[in-house]
Amino acid sequence: MLNVTSLDAPIVAVVWFVVLMRENDPSANIFSVANRRDIATGLVLAMTVWLIYCGDRLLDSFRSDAALRSARHRFSRRNWRLLLLVWTTVFGIDAVVATTCLPLAVQMFGVVLAVAVGLYLLWVHAFRRRSAMQWKEPIVGILFAAGVVGASATNAGMMNGGRGVSVGVLLAGLFTLNCWGVSRSESGWPGRVGDESVSAGHIDVRFLYAWAIGLVALSLWGMTTEWLTWTLGAAVVASSFSLMGLVYQTRCLTRGSASRFALLADPALIVPPMLVVGAQLLYRSWMQVR
Repeated sequence: MLNVTSLDAPIVAVVWFVVLMRENDPSANIFSVANRRDIATGLVLAMTVWLIYCGDRLLDSFRSDAALRSARHRFSRRNWRLLLLVWTTVFGIDAVVATTCLPLAVQMFGVVLAVAVGLYLLWVHAFRRRSAMQWKEPIVGILFAAGVVGASATNAGMMNGGRGVSVGVLLAGLFTLNCWGVSRSESGWPGRVGDESVSAGHIDVRFLYAWAIGLVALSLWGMTTEWLTWTLGAAVVASSFSLMGLVYQTRCLTRGSASRFALLADPALIVPPMLVVGAQLLYRSWMQVR
């Protein structure tokens, strides 16, 4: 249900936003209701991600091959009127919260990111550029990482430019791996047509393994050299291994197993960082008791 309604992506964004807020200030109580700025930023981030993903799928669903695409596209095509109504309502709420509750730096960053996303959607849907479809997953991964990292950095005002870019590159690699894995699983169905992305049968599974191992190595190096805290580094390592295990299952795909992979890919980006943050909170509580 989360996948077909595009609710999984906002959850991923908020979870990693929380991880990055812990990265910026490990002692901050990000769950405090009194911390309204962080709550407002996380809420706007979640609504904005949902608007982008739902809008993209609504536009995708009207392509002639939509009936042969994924379940989320078929759901969008069947329920486009209801989704359009909900989309418009969420857009209004998002705009009000963003303009009344967010710091100016976050608002300005949001405008820049909105322009970038708008150009991407125009490139993909208005001009139907083949090159855009071929590189859709890396572009989505970069934009997603930019949104999460930019929102946390501008909200906290604590992450310097060079380190912020490094963290953004690391997360862009992780989110791209997730997109590649989902696209690979969906393109592996018999009779699947209409996707011209690089990962649709053109990326070898060994490349995805190497990509995941590279993310793990980069994270471990970052924790060793202290440009990553162990919270963010451990979250990336755990998520990379989770995605690697799921990619392993794409070797012998059937329609059912591909569907299961698509449903599990986003939880692979949700559960590991939640466990890492939970372990950190428990450890800090235990140390305070001692």
